[in-house]
Amino acid sequence: MIDLVNVRLVDLSKKLQPGIEKHDGTYLHGTELRRLELREFIFAGDNTYMCWVETETHIGTHVEGPSHYLKGEKDIASLPLENFIGEALVIALTHKKPNESIRPNDLEGVNQGDIVLLFASKNYKMEERPYIAPDAAEYLYEKRIKMLGIDDSISVEAPGSMATHDFLLRNDIPIIEGLDNLQALTKQRFFFIGFPLRIAGLDSSWIRAVALEEAD
Repeated sequence: MIDLVNVRLVDLSKKLQPGIEKHDGTYLHGTELRRLELREFIFAGDNTYMCWVETETHIGTHVEGPSHYLKGEKDIASLPLENFIGEALVIALTHKKPNESIRPNDLEGVNQGDIVLLFASKNYKMEERPYIAPDAAEYLYEKRIKMLGIDDSISVEAPGSMATHDFLLRNDIPIIEGLDNLQALTKQRFFFIGFPLRIAGLDSSWIRAVALEEAD
């Protein structure tokens, strides 16, 4: 049983501001537009305030399921809850140079069933981020990790590759993108929670990613 009195909660989620966000990215046209719009209305039944939300599934801190990569495969709500909670390992890759690959020897300490979270330097431009090499993706799959998470300092795929998506999503291992605040963690191992919304048909879902660290 987790003793919440003796843990430190670390929020690993981005705080999003409604509007249209534009930033440099490693996408086909070099940029992406991602919209998050809130439209407030008054619910006639009791005159309370509510919001319509218009956005996309890949904004902010989100977790991707098999149907993001393979049409007709499981949506994110169909994966077991156990996939999104458990012991996590964070690996700092701040020594990596721009455009350098992340290889299996960079992933020491990964155990079967781990939730593996990776981050590098925030000083890279988006197009210069270190990337997960295909052999590293295969290594994580062979380790049977529970879930992989990265922040914006790392690219989930090598240029021209979809190996990480293939090895993981094809085998019901979710991928979290857009994590934040990983540098604030003080322990390499901790308990992680990042549940998706239970909406049928979603390829990906926004999550509130939280680390529970044992207090010193």
